[in-house]
Amino acid sequence: MVCMSADRFPDRESLAVALRELESAKLRVERDARAVSEAMRKQLVEKLLPVLDNLDRTIAAAEGDSPAVVEGVRMVRTQLESVLQGYGLERIDAFAERFDPAVHDAVATMPVAGPLHASIVEQLAPGYRFNGGLLRPVQVVVGLAATPGSRAAA
Repeated sequence: MVCMSADRFPDRESLAVALRELESAKLRVERDARAVSEAMRKQLVEKLLPVLDNLDRTIAAAEGDSPAVVEGVRMVRTQLESVLQGYGLERIDAFAERFDPAVHDAVATMPVAGPLHASIVEQLAPGYRFNGGLLRPVQVVVGLAATPGSRAAA
């Protein structure tokens, strides 16, 4: 006959606490795994954005030279952008919008008539969001209305 003392078996309350701690640890591990996965996806997308930019530059430089090659590069670019969108990438374009420093990076200004003041007059590079957060701002040229007495008003 085996003799078992009462102190070797935890009571129900101790078991409940242990189960809650185990569940909490499980949720923490799952949350951390999602965060690591998200960080890896973001890192991959960030590394591939320059490739997308270079494909855009190639298309712009080759326009009119070889239509078949340009069309092939466009197809590759579309395929790459589609893959990146599947990872959570969203393109931001900004032409003719009001300048917003939270989304736009003003790399230059251009004198304009009054109504176009603080509007984007040229987009130099698209911006991107990744899963709702800004990954890269849109690089833009912003119109500034000429003030009386300035050289632009002359």
